[in-house]
Amino acid sequence: MADEPVAQLKYSPGCGDCAKRQVELPAPLPEIGDDFDWDIRDYDGYRLFMLEELAARFPERHNWTPAEMEVVLVESLSVVLDQLSDMHDRIQAESFLETARRPDTVRRMLEMIGYNPVLHTDPKLLKDIADDSIDNNQKLEMLWSYYPHLMQQAKQQGPQSIHQQHRIVTLQDYKTQLLEHPLVLDIDAYSRWSGSWNTHFVVTRLINNLHLDDILSRENIIPDAQDMETQFAQFNQQFQNYYQQQEIQSIPDIEGRTTRFLLQEIINRQRMIGQEVILQDATLVGIVLSISIRISANYYHSEINDAIDYALINQTDGFFAPGYLQFGEDVVASDIIEVLMSLDGIESVCINRMKRIGSTYADQSGSGRIVLQGHEVAVLENKTSTPQHGSLKLVLHGGQAG
Repeated sequence: MADEPVAQLKYSPGCGDCAKRQVELPAPLPEIGDDFDWDIRDYDGYRLFMLEELAARFPERHNWTPAEMEVVLVESLSVVLDQLSDMHDRIQAESFLETARRPDTVRRMLEMIGYNPVLHTDPKLLKDIADDSIDNNQKLEMLWSYYPHLMQQAKQQGPQSIHQQHRIVTLQDYKTQLLEHPLVLDIDAYSRWSGSWNTHFVVTRLINNLHLDDILSRENIIPDAQDMETQFAQFNQQFQNYYQQQEIQSIPDIEGRTTRFLLQEIINRQRMIGQEVILQDATLVGIVLSISIRISANYYHSEINDAIDYALINQTDGFFAPGYLQFGEDVVASDIIEVLMSLDGIESVCINRMKRIGSTYADQSGSGRIVLQGHEVAVLENKTSTPQHGSLKLVLHGGQAG
């Protein structure tokens, strides 16, 4: 520690009472130079720096041979420092998804941002790893170690999934999250004050005019199918893809469940805590149609019947196919006539009767419009098993019998 400076009195010439107190401060310390290259990361850099330092400290020595002890120590230290530097770089790289190389680190980072890579990996690839003693996470890590390009794909897809919303907060979120479900054709949501809190009501329009509480089976999911097994397998794949897209790992069985159960399970996972949500069916309004049609002379009645059935009541592409008419959309006679007149062999169309099912509803063939409101949806299946879903009567004139 430096000595404390001593103050001295300096008198002015000719005056014995006039003096100033002066202190001689010590000289400032010289600046310490720093010639260390902080970018040194490898063996050659460390070795060269330490040899230069030795040469600067011992300028009287002009020769440093590889056999000298100092050089041997420098090279040994350079090896260790190179290894430590590499270890540091590897540890630092594992802290970021872009540079991480260990499969277990990448998997945990992806799960941390809400992306489960197991759900987005082909199950057949995981099954190929015949080791029942480990779980799917460990199988995935082994798969990535065998095929690094699959891990690279997951690293790119994971951050992109952040932009996909998996939470239901607003009324629009119900439509956004549930509309992609393969059982759902349309969704509407509204909120109502119940006296203590706002209750959200979700109105669903399901495929094949199903109701929320119908027990699901292959027959009502894929009705009138020639190859039911193949089509049901395709539907089941769409079902699994939806759950993977929603980042839900446990995929329930379809058959034996109800649509209400499946949708409510998804809503409970994604809704806000404490938010009451009630699922409701759309109001299916059966339509009764009676139509007279004049046919060209060279067309058979059977082929015209088939063409009209396909154009109006086919459950995939017909005018009354589920999903074609929206909530509260009116049934307009001119639209039906336009569809029928576009068919080959039909010369004229006359709608004799057009009304809602029920004795309380009047025939609207004169006005040409059946007015629907709210969550009402027009349906026409023309099946004896579901008479409440509408009927179609055709009266054909002209053409050829058969």
